[in-house]
Amino acid sequence: MTATLVSEWTKLRTQRGALIAVASMCVLMVGLTALAASESHTDAVFRGDDDVVQIGLAGAVFAALAAVVVGASAMTSEYSTGMIRTTLTATQSRPRVLAAKAAVVAALSFPLALAASAAAFLVAQSLLHERGYVAPAYPAVPITDPDAARAVVGTALLLTAYCLIALGIATALRHAGSSIAAGIGLVFVPLLMLGVFPEHVRERVVQATPLAGMAVQSTTGRMLNAFADVHGMPIGPWQGLGVAYAWALGSLVVGYLFLRRRDA
Repeated sequence: MTATLVSEWTKLRTQRGALIAVASMCVLMVGLTALAASESHTDAVFRGDDDVVQIGLAGAVFAALAAVVVGASAMTSEYSTGMIRTTLTATQSRPRVLAAKAAVVAALSFPLALAASAAAFLVAQSLLHERGYVAPAYPAVPITDPDAARAVVGTALLLTAYCLIALGIATALRHAGSSIAAGIGLVFVPLLMLGVFPEHVRERVVQATPLAGMAVQSTTGRMLNAFADVHGMPIGPWQGLGVAYAWALGSLVVGYLFLRRRDA
């Protein structure tokens, strides 16, 4: 397993597409969070109900798109070059290959996503202060605050889960375009469609799709969503993150079943 991990790590860190996607994920996380914070405004004086922690991590919605590319490229690049045949010849155990790919994708994406989330939060809090989010309505929230720390770490874990979901999809579909499209559809389309559904259906969509992982950012029980008027998260922070990882596990299992039954 150690040799397989070293091999997969070497391949991943030398894939230009994967590295560009990881860098894009970090840039989108910080850049679009800063944009969201700079466009926010409040005139509340004594009591405010905006979730400044969630606003401080708003870029995760778009960083998720790059996360899908990270996970998909880890597998589809091998199929596009034919390297997958060498990989499966050198490593006879296909479960080991997929497990090693998942491990190195997580090892690359999580620390970078964590650094980007922390940077985004710190930048956003400064910008929000300038936009009127000040005490007593909005006291300063340090990154060491338990809820803020949970949201920052949880956002990094969520982006990692999206990488793993895309890896499983790419293992099943093999083709880069279709894998990325399917991954983005699974992760992003439920968010876009929330405004179409009535409230009771909206709750089920949030609870049953990878979108549930966004609950880990919420500290007020509300959901920040530019696409629909959603005022509450119908699932807890860690339960929502658990749903996202259940999708990741299911995606990898389906990917393995395809990998096991088909020739390279």
